[in-house]
Parts: sequence; C-alpha cells; structure tokens
Amino acid sequence: MTDYSKTDPGMLQFIQSFYAAEKVGFGAVGLEAARAMLDAFPEMVDAPPAEVGDVRDIEVEGADGRLKARLYVPGDAQENSPGLIFFHGGGWVMGGLDSHDRPCRRICQLGKIPVLAVDYRLAPEHPFPAAVDDAEAAFLWACDHAGDLSMDKNRLAVGGDSAGGNIAASIALSLRGNSRGEPAFQLLIYPALQPFGSAPSHEKFSNGYALDTADMKFFISSYLQDHSNPQDPRAWPFFVDDVSDAAPAYIITGGQDPLQDDGAAYTALLQSAGVSVVHEHFPGMIHGFCSMTALSPIAMQALEDAARHVGTALRGGGRK
Repeated sequence: MTDYSKTDPGMLQFIQSFYAAEKVGFGAVGLEAARAMLDAFPEMVDAPPAEVGDVRDIEVEGADGRLKARLYVPGDAQENSPGLIFFHGGGWVMGGLDSHDRPCRRICQLGKIPVLAVDYRLAPEHPFPAAVDDAEAAFLWACDHAGDLSMDKNRLAVGGDSAGGNIAASIALSLRGNSRGEPAFQLLIYPALQPFGSAPSHEKFSNGYALDTADMKFFISSYLQDHSNPQDPRAWPFFVDDVSDAAPAYIITGGQDPLQDDGAAYTALLQSAGVSVVHEHFPGMIHGFCSMTALSPIAMQALEDAARHVGTALRGGGRK
C-alpha cells in the first residue's frame, strides 16, 4: 500500500483527485486528452498569474523553421539584462506556452529578468532529437538577437521543468564553448536525466504519486521511438563523458517524485567535476509541484526561491 504519511497535504489532495478519474494517467487517456489535461492544470492547481511588465508572443528560429515563443519582461526592465531561455515540461509530448505561462511569469517577476519561453516541437510527431535541436537553435537565435530582447548574450541561462529540464541540461552541455554563445547558468526543476528504471526512486515511487511507470514509458517511447542508442548523452545528459565547464546549476527535486534520484545524481556528477551546484530538495513534494503553487505554500516558496537565485546568480556575472 502506498505510504502518504510524508506527503505534503496539498500534494496529497492532488493525488487523490488525480486517481479518482475513470482513466488514470497520461498514457491511458490518449495523446490528445493528455495534452488537454495538462493545459487545464494551471487553472486548477497553480496560483493566479503574476504581474510582469510586458508579455509578447514572438517567433524564434528552430532547427527546422520558426517556432512560437513568449517573451516576459519585468516591470523594471533594463537594457542588456541577464535572461532565461525556458523549456516547458510535459514528457516531450505535451505542454506549451500556455501550460507553463504562470511559472515563467513568476520567474520573470521575482528573478527580475526577462524570460523567453520556447514552444519546441513535440513528439511523437517530431521524435528525438527534434526538441533538443530546436532548443539549441532557439538559444543561439536568442544570443544573435540579444539586443532586440534587451538581453546580455553572455548572461543567458537555460531552464525547464521535467522534460524541459532534460532539454535544458542537454544543451547546457552541447553548447559549451559555442562561438555564438553558451549558457551561463542552468535551472533544472525535477529534471529527467537518465533512462527510467535505472535509479532506486524510479521504482520506489513508480505508482501512486501522479507520475507512474506507465506514464514514463509512454513519454519515453513516444520521444525516443526507434532511437538505437539508449545512452545517447543528448537524450540523457547523465551519460555525457565530461561535464567539466558546464554552467553553474540550481537543481530542484521532490521527495515523493520518481525522478528525484536524477537530480541528486546529476548534482553529484557536476560537483565531482568542480561545477557550482545548489540542490534544493523538498521531501513531501511530488512531480510537478512547482506548477501547483495554489495547493501548497512550500511549492510556492520553492519556485520563488529558485527565481530569486537565478536572477541573483546571473546579475553576478556570466561564465567568467
């Protein structure tokens, strides 16, 4: 029997409503219903949108054409500001600008930095490496157009939650030393960084915590499809041979999340290479909690602290 004795009350409320549905899990309801489910979550579980100075829908360059994006500008915006390029979660198959509008607003408001959210191509229509290719292209586009975005190309962070954290971590490594620009910081919110089933938490929290094994298998099979290399470092950053010179990181994990070992192991890997890492662990929280700020003050505090840390770190300088 699943033990919820250490689960945050707000998270438990969500779990109970999640499993009360006739069909449980993103894979079980089908792709289109899963996408609609995630898009509906903010109104149900996230706090009202934070006020920022300006929000503009724009287009950026992807790997195979233009992509939709959304630029959030703080009220006290300044020229040549540090900024964050954000990639949403959703198992690589769902989510978009609207599903993650609220966390992006909060990071912009409290971090006091512009945030550029990128609507990368989704699987299964566009399997790996489309999302990573789009993320690289979008980040480099932002570097090339930093002046138009009122951003400093030398102080651009990458970030994301869950699958978006996977993408952010991947390009934080692949773009090291790129002459057009490289990430100065990485914000990884409960990221997926290694094949599911390879860590103890994947099994311990495999069912009953609103991100079940069946969900993860659905996401990964949709994303990787027939990709032949199970240890491809662009898909799973944990398998990169050398993480030295990676951007400093702020990593968030939840203690009731099957992906918690991914963040903890990556923290240790980066630290072993001399990379500066802050790892914030929240014992009672489930996967996705930073987008459930209406349900728990701990969830709200976690996101607010992350936003302030990223802003402060970037204002302290780039990768110098």
